[in-house]
Amino acid sequence: MKQPATACPTCGYPLDSETCSRCSGEIVPVDGLSTIQPGRRFFVFELLEGFMSLFHASLLLMTKKEYMGKLGMALFVNLILVVGIGAGIFWGFYEGIQYFAEDWDTGVFSALGAFVLAVVSMWFLATTVISVGLTPFLDPIANATERMLAGEKMKPVEIGIWRNLVAGLNAASQILLVQICILVPVFLLGWIPIVGWLFVVVAVAISAYVNAISWFEIPVLRRGYGMRYRRQIVRRNWPRTLGFGLAFYVGMLVPFFNFLFIGPASAVAVSTLYFRFDKSV
Repeated sequence: MKQPATACPTCGYPLDSETCSRCSGEIVPVDGLSTIQPGRRFFVFELLEGFMSLFHASLLLMTKKEYMGKLGMALFVNLILVVGIGAGIFWGFYEGIQYFAEDWDTGVFSALGAFVLAVVSMWFLATTVISVGLTPFLDPIANATERMLAGEKMKPVEIGIWRNLVAGLNAASQILLVQICILVPVFLLGWIPIVGWLFVVVAVAISAYVNAISWFEIPVLRRGYGMRYRRQIVRRNWPRTLGFGLAFYVGMLVPFFNFLFIGPASAVAVSTLYFRFDKSV
């Protein structure tokens, strides 16, 4: 996967001339009243913008005709992945607790402990796996979002299904490894009396940011760029990235929304946020 030699500062697609043939240097938001101006703002505003993007995206999914006929498969896969991975993690922890505590376990302890551990694991780590499984089914939604905002010329760079899959799996493995290496020691430090909660807060923020990187695979791969560019672009726009990551974790706690809409809403959110990113990397 390549780095952009010359990317459009507005839509981020590779430039084939001085003026972008896809967006002509202008992105019009869904209200149709003003153009989206990519760039930096005061970091608190960007953080709030990133946080609200997921909930704004959910509203768009339920109200915009552009998404009609494109949600069925994504909602079904979202449900299967969240329920399937969650049930698998729960069963693994349940069996493990019963095995190591068979002399005094009543069954209730195993179930409760497995449930808590499964929720924590899903919240912090499994979301990366879910994003990898969902991404192929979210491209129609991302495509509809980009075309709704910037016109019918928003067409992805063709890199091939196989290269796309390999790039996604490679990036996801890197992100998951980083999450494990960072979160395990941080949570161990979280047991320190009095100041332990500070390490937990740090762990949540780090995990939210790293998890958000996995979701920005959607707009980045559509433009034919790789993991190196993805790291650069999210680092350049870290408040929006962190805000979205925190909103995603909140969304994972909302019943019904987490089973069905978290993936499609994330696709809309990152596609919209990417247009607002400062792309001078």
